[in-house]
Amino acid sequence: MKLVAGTDKGLIIYEQIQGEWKLTDIQFIGMPIGAFHEDTTSVWWVAINHKHWGPKVYKSQNQGENFVEVKAPRFGNESPFTLKSIWKIESQSIGPIKRIYIGTEPAALFLSDDEGDSFNELSGLSQHKSRSTWQGGGKGSNSPFLHTLVTHPDNSNELIVGISCAGVFRSNNLGNDWKSSNKGLKSFFLPDSETEIGHDPHIMLRHPKDGNVIWQQNHCGIYRSEDNGNSWTDISDSSGEAVYGFALVIDEDDVNTAWVIPAQSDSLRYPIKNKLAVYKTTNAGKSWNAQRNGLPQEAAFDLVLRAGFSKKDSKMAFGTNNGNLYLSEDEGEHWQTLSQSLSAVRTVNFVD
Repeated sequence: MKLVAGTDKGLIIYEQIQGEWKLTDIQFIGMPIGAFHEDTTSVWWVAINHKHWGPKVYKSQNQGENFVEVKAPRFGNESPFTLKSIWKIESQSIGPIKRIYIGTEPAALFLSDDEGDSFNELSGLSQHKSRSTWQGGGKGSNSPFLHTLVTHPDNSNELIVGISCAGVFRSNNLGNDWKSSNKGLKSFFLPDSETEIGHDPHIMLRHPKDGNVIWQQNHCGIYRSEDNGNSWTDISDSSGEAVYGFALVIDEDDVNTAWVIPAQSDSLRYPIKNKLAVYKTTNAGKSWNAQRNGLPQEAAFDLVLRAGFSKKDSKMAFGTNNGNLYLSEDEGEHWQTLSQSLSAVRTVNFVD
């Protein structure tokens, strides 16, 4: 098994060898990694958001030993938008067909069905009637960006995306038409907190055993849907601790178990009381309990970004904006430090 961390200075690859995790490779050294994904045929996809050369996309057929560049998606000549960065790469297999999706800033979704040789913009989203009301959502950007895509295991034409700041949108016809799906969400930073458009979902995950259940870490709390995202229920920690954050993982078998890594608040983006902790629920958010063993409990200023937390079986790992990388092999009961010298960690993924 490998653990792949995408950082602002390269793709850092660890491998479990005879029970120990060892750093085995660094790819794209010095380059800012924007997204990482292993697709359904074990091909690795990497996006680099270079400040001078713009977004680049690469793929590897041999688990990162070498990469080849593929043409990054681009807006059409008549589009008012210019590609600034890539936030999401996702894949979907339908029989022999493999789809590759890329989510971007400005917010748009691109689709390839030819292994990345070409990408087509799903312009029904880019040209949505509410587009003029979308707001910038991160890192000081004035542009909204698409960072989350949730596909459906039984309906290959259904797509659900998360856009900061606009909200959750759903298409039932492979991106031709889109409708907002934000019922139950609150946006306390807006005059009308229950507005249809303007929400800030940070990440969404569909449960693999029950496709109707989708978990969401939002700017304004933690939410859960049991009706395929048609409506959302606030399941934030009643004690006020597990509320604001970016990262989320869910248990592959238990539909009621999930983990988040919260920050003190939107304005104070560091661990609660400067004590780094992972919060776990086993009852669909009715209660949340902190897991701290092995994590720093004083003067901690780590923030875990939306793609910086990963789970596979009993193994969990997360990286932080301060370049720290932590690993647990017992579902968060105990943590060990893999590194405290990386650049900011943007993505963390386990791969076989």
